[in-house]
Amino acid sequence: MRSTLAAALCATLALGPALGSGLALAEDAAPPPPWLMTGADTVTVAVTWAPEGVAAALPDGVVPVDDLSGGLNIYTAEGGFGISPYSAAYAYVNVKGWPSAIGAPARYILGGWYGPDPKVAAGMQTWFGAAVPPGDSAQAASGDNWTGTGGGTGVAGDGSIRLEITPTGECGPAAGTLNYVGPRGESKGLGLLKIPFTGSFCTAAAVSVDIEAPEGSTLAGLEVTSMLGGGQFKGASFAFAE
Repeated sequence: MRSTLAAALCATLALGPALGSGLALAEDAAPPPPWLMTGADTVTVAVTWAPEGVAAALPDGVVPVDDLSGGLNIYTAEGGFGISPYSAAYAYVNVKGWPSAIGAPARYILGGWYGPDPKVAAGMQTWFGAAVPPGDSAQAASGDNWTGTGGGTGVAGDGSIRLEITPTGECGPAAGTLNYVGPRGESKGLGLLKIPFTGSFCTAAAVSVDIEAPEGSTLAGLEVTSMLGGGQFKGASFAFAE
């Protein structure tokens, strides 16, 4: 039995390059989800938003939670399948309906960037209705603090998000699911992005949030009214699935 399984595994691995080239119908297009991400590191700040900017960004049928809570995430994913490796920086608001399996409120992406390969942003737009142009992000230590910076890589994606936190050194395992909701185009209704995740979460104090965006963009209309806390999510694995 073991020899049979080993032979089957070897045959599958040997076919890997051929299967991979067959699935990648075009170098500039991501395969359909589900997608798997591994080796992901995130810097995050939870905030509350002013109502005007959020109201202008949300489509019909999507209503923010009463306290207008949400946040900003900047992360990189080094491995996986589908769109990895890639990085992202985005702002989101918690919305009513579609709670995840752990009871977390669903989220709506208010704006940001995914990339730097344009197929990453295109995949997010096509499959999950996230209006995100191509961009890139990076993280680095800054004295006792940790910063994350992300922004656009083209005219359509000009702008940036910068987060700064002070880690506490307290970390522990974290796992669960998150749901993101987004429009799927005209007459296609709303789509749901389901994200099971696992990794190590480290608490932090939020120091600052800076958003720069072109006039008239969704991000330009956002205003942070309070910072609720920060953190880092390290060595994470997660999936994007419909």
